[in-house]
Order: sequence, then structure tokens, then C-alpha cells
Amino acid sequence: MRLLTFLAFLLLQTTLSAAIHQVGANKPHTTPNALYLANVVQDGDTIEIDAALYSANAALAVWQKHNLLIRGVGSSRVHLEVDGQYIWGKGIWVLAGNNIRVENIEFSGARVPDKNGAGIRLDGVGMQVRNCYFHHNEMGILTSNPGTGEIRIEHSEFGHNGYGDGYSHNVYVGRVAKLIFQYNYTHHSKIGHTLKSRANENIILYNRLMDELDGESSRLIDLPNGGLAIVMGNLLMQGPLAENNNMLGYGKEGLSNAGPHEIYVVNNTFVNKRATCLFIDLNAGTALARAANNIFTGGGTLVAGAPMMSVNNLLVPAIADVLFADEAQYDYRLLAGSPAIDFGFAQGPAQGYALTPEAMYQHPLQFIQRSIINGAIDAGAYEFGSVATNQAYTQTLRVYPNPASNILVLELEKPQFSRIFSSDGRLLAQHGAAQTLDLEGLKPGLYHLVALDAAGVLHRCNFVVH
Repeated sequence: MRLLTFLAFLLLQTTLSAAIHQVGANKPHTTPNALYLANVVQDGDTIEIDAALYSANAALAVWQKHNLLIRGVGSSRVHLEVDGQYIWGKGIWVLAGNNIRVENIEFSGARVPDKNGAGIRLDGVGMQVRNCYFHHNEMGILTSNPGTGEIRIEHSEFGHNGYGDGYSHNVYVGRVAKLIFQYNYTHHSKIGHTLKSRANENIILYNRLMDELDGESSRLIDLPNGGLAIVMGNLLMQGPLAENNNMLGYGKEGLSNAGPHEIYVVNNTFVNKRATCLFIDLNAGTALARAANNIFTGGGTLVAGAPMMSVNNLLVPAIADVLFADEAQYDYRLLAGSPAIDFGFAQGPAQGYALTPEAMYQHPLQFIQRSIINGAIDAGAYEFGSVATNQAYTQTLRVYPNPASNILVLELEKPQFSRIFSSDGRLLAQHGAAQTLDLEGLKPGLYHLVALDAAGVLHRCNFVVH
């Protein structure tokens, strides 16, 4: 009892002694660097920085205490623009303490002699980054390799980071216990990866990872040392100038993490605009790989390196055939008539994580709740009817004969079009305004049919060819 009382007293004393340090033109410390040099920050303190531009040396700091909260305050972000200045040979800010939280800060211009100047360089253990923007650095974020600690990055943007040598990236997480990466926008990495992580456990949810038309990244996601990976609800777009032909790499530098070496790729939207593409590249020793309810479009090979359990993935070579809301503007929500609607299948949990997406990325840097609309989850990162596009659709369509052999008749008046998909999601045939469909060339098996009627209502059913 005395021990518990003493611990409670210590906790209270720590809470009461925590200080708030204010930084700004009219505050006790005029710049982040001035506060750093004052050497007054203690464990558990809060640092509030007025929204303004802090340039060159004024922006630089090393935060050496633990459990700090460092945040920008005001109507806009704090901007730390250093134009090649650096501290400790590492970048703009070095987080040398453990479990530091950083919010509402913009980092740009980090360059160092080692060509890996970072907006944030984490030398401590554990970190949270929220609502920050990293651009035109040699590295957005770079961490050390303590083998422990959790890193959480959310609601943040990374763009145009990288030296251009392929060894520097928008985000580079070293050997830590766990990375949680969610609701972020990472794009236009300069030759390097948009997200690279050596963490033993990677939880990558509801992000927008893209090259867009002029990006030249390597991989969109690189998990070079394996471990447990949950990649769910993300938008991944590989542009025509991408350096590497594979979008997601797993264990490509060896399965040296503790494991389990399992990767689950669920309800993502993959869009390829490169001449050649390998969507998922696995280490041959991967213990378990499952891809379910994804959209893979633009052409390419689904997987290489190791077997992957593929469940209800929609593979459509022509991007236009998916019926995205505005593909040219990277809006991958679904329109009425999309074959992705209701195409998915409920997935059970894996290693304690649910594999049913609960959210959808909303640009920029936000999310909205995802709810299954008509009993069956849609393929891809968006659920039709949840956002913007609320056209009605139905899940049933009567066809005959079923089982069929040579022809299939739709009990649907004046269809606009119909499409036939294999059970694993490959588009096999398209028909215009026809009620009688020719099944020539289809092998015996189960098929999925979607059809749009004259009123713009989507209908669907399964049928069997014998």
C-alpha cells in the first residue's frame, strides 16, 4: 500500500511540475532554436510554437527530454524552412528523447553532407507525428534502429523528399517494434520509396500513396524485412515515370524481422499507369500472404516471389472499366455500375487485427466512416453509397438458364451494358444493350454478372456454366 501511495505521489509531482514553454515573436523564447539553447525543457513538458516562418538556424533544435508535446498553435502550421542548415549533422529537428509527440509543424529544406537530411530525425524510442507536412527534404522522417518502441504517424503529408539516389525516401522507419501509419498523403518521392519501414509490425491504413502523373518514386510501400503487415483501405497509384515496376515490396532485403512473416492486403485500390507492373512482390520465404477485396487495375502481374491467397480481388486491365468517380483527379470512389460494388467477401481477423475496414481516406488527410451498404462489402478502398455517389442499386438479377451452356438471358428490360467476371475478379466479357449473352469460350465454373438498366440501377448475380 505504501509503495502504491508513493508511486501516485511521484506521478502527481511530475504532472504538477510539467511546464509549458511558449515560442514566438512576443513570447519568452523567440524561436525553436532559442528554446533549445536555453536548456530549460524537462521531461513531460509542453512546447507551444506560434504559427510563423522560422528560417535557417532559428528553426533548428534537438529535443532531448522524454514525453514531450511539441505543437504549433494558431490558424496555420508552423513552418521550419532551413534551406540546407542542419543540427547535429542530421536535419531540422532531432528527437533524442523518448515518446515525443509533434503536431502542426511544416518541415522543409533539410540537407546534410550524408545526403539524408531529415525534417525529423528520431534518435530516441517511440514518437507520434500528427498534422505535419514534410517536403523538399532529403528525408521526410528518418528513424534509428532501437528494435523497440511504437511510431504513430497520422493526418500528415509527405511530398518531394529524397536526394535522388534511391536511398532516401519520403518516410524511412528503421528497426522498431511497431509502425502505425494512417490517414496520410505521401507522394512524389524523389526516386526513393513513398513509405519504407523496417518495423517488425506495420499497420498501414487508409492512406493515399501516389506518384500521380510526374512522380518518379521507387516502391509505394517497401517493407524490406518482413514481419507482420496489415495493409488495408489504401489508395495506391503508380505513375508512368515510376522507377520500380513493383508497387508493394515485402521482405525483399531478407526476412530478418522477428515475425510472424505474414502480410494481409485487404480492400485497397491499386492503379497502375506504368508500362509494366508487379503489384505485390514477396520474399519467397513469406509464411502467409493474403490479398482480399482489392481492386487491381491498369494491367500488370498480381504477385511474384511467393504464393498468395487471392480472395475476391477485382482485376480489371482497363482503368476506365472500373468506373471511378474522377480517375483523372485520382478520385477512386465508385460510380453506379462499377463491377467493384458488392464484389468483396467478409474477412476474418488476423493476428488479433480485424480485416474489415472501418474508414475511408478523405482527401486531404482526413477519413470518414465506412459502412457496408447492402450486405456485401465492395472491392477497393471505398464503399459505394457512403460518399457523394448515392445512386440506388440492387443485389439480385434473374437470368436463365442457370446453369447455362451457350447463352444466358437477362430478365432485365433495356440494359445499358453487362459484364462477366471470373470468380477471382478478372473481367472476361463485356456486352452492350443486349438481353441475350453469348457464353462462348467460358469454361465450366462459377461466374459473376453485373448489368446496368436504363434507369441507372445496377443489378448483379452469380451463374454457372456447365
